[in-house]
Amino acid sequence: MQQGGEIGIDYLISGGLGSMINSLRNVIFATLETELASLELTSAQFIVVIAAMRGRARTVNEFCAFAGIEAGPMSRLLDRLEAKGIVRRVRDDIDRRQVLVELTEKGHHLSPQIMPLIAKVYTRFLTDFSVDEALLLQSLLQRLLDNADKP
Repeated sequence: MQQGGEIGIDYLISGGLGSMINSLRNVIFATLETELASLELTSAQFIVVIAAMRGRARTVNEFCAFAGIEAGPMSRLLDRLEAKGIVRRVRDDIDRRQVLVELTEKGHHLSPQIMPLIAKVYTRFLTDFSVDEALLLQSLLQRLLDNADKP
């Protein structure tokens, strides 16, 4: 990447930012795939399991939004997780039109196994970062997310 004030900004604005973020996402997911293979989970399946564990999504639509996956592929992903006995889909008692995704007992037992693998992956990516640099990275990423909401 080019260094320096405006040259660096020009690079980022002309597509470099998206390219770097996409490349980082891909390499993180590939590394997660390798680590999660022992649990027979893909990185896409991990996203659903972790969202359910952390209560970030309950309905199929919420899982689609959380994972950035359309309804068709999400349905197939949930089918695979159900076949593995990790999640189940149930109708919402209050709004029968809604389908909820719940972790099974097996799914709940994955949490203590998943989290150390995830920590291992992220620790690898943060190798050689000082605490201050890691906090700065977090702050800068949050600013990017915050800017997405601005007109």
